[in-house]
Amino acid sequence: MKIGSYSVELTNQDKVWFIRPKITKGEIVEYYAKIAPRMLPFMKNRPVAMHRFPDGIMGEGFYHKDAPDFFPKWIKRFKIKKKEDGSVNYVVINNAATLVYLANFGCLTPHPFLSMIKKINYPDQIIFDLDPPGYQFEVVRKTAFVLHDLIIELGLKPFVKTTGSRGLHVVIPIKPLHTFDVVRKFASDIAEHLIIHNPKQLTLEVRKDKRNGRLFMDVMRNALGQTAVAPYAVRAYPKAPVATPIFWDELKNKKLRSNTYTIENIFQRLKKKSDPWKEFKRSARSISAAQKRIEKLLKGDE
Repeated sequence: MKIGSYSVELTNQDKVWFIRPKITKGEIVEYYAKIAPRMLPFMKNRPVAMHRFPDGIMGEGFYHKDAPDFFPKWIKRFKIKKKEDGSVNYVVINNAATLVYLANFGCLTPHPFLSMIKKINYPDQIIFDLDPPGYQFEVVRKTAFVLHDLIIELGLKPFVKTTGSRGLHVVIPIKPLHTFDVVRKFASDIAEHLIIHNPKQLTLEVRKDKRNGRLFMDVMRNALGQTAVAPYAVRAYPKAPVATPIFWDELKNKKLRSNTYTIENIFQRLKKKSDPWKEFKRSARSISAAQKRIEKLLKGDE
């Protein structure tokens, strides 16, 4: 496949990657070639973990971080030292050809960092992963709106996307002025404040057996080396659902689910709707004032 000035050699395009309905590797590769203009703004200059399914979703999936030596030279890499010995040479998806090459390599779902390579320890976004008990989406919807209102109250701007799995990501664009440790503490404070006021519905408990039917507000992704599913990436679930940016008003629709949008209907949506995340980058603000505000609120909770 010729993409821009690059040639990507495609292999095993007829291999079935999804059943019910049948979707081939070639169809996934074509999807990424077509969706690239929408995805790339959220991928550029970020290290990526590749969630690979070389035999389709019926086979084993695994995360692949180190770029193999045989990758073409035109694919950008970024080296990050490990805490122990050695380093990881991450792929950086800066063009459509790289996105397609990785899909052909078996990367069904790219997961970018929350920071860019120029300021790798300074995130430019905060993610709250709302993970429901089972498939109870109503509690996800309600929590997202409560979180939305608090973030607005703190003077920041929240955006939302379906994950293509069971929950939602509420994402705040921020200026990359604070380290991951500072940002994660801020995210934890926000979650803690909501949990104090909704103890029967929400939890920060990582262990599933201790959640007792409560929604898990996962703030652990806000750390160096952690990643989150890219907007418009395909997930390894039946019907090939797509992680989809949506408008907050759309979340009022009680028929909406995390897996509503798939590779079959996403382009119809994109024709009808403007881009819900169009203002994402220019909405980034410093969290300094918001930090002080949430600390005050937490003192009032004591």
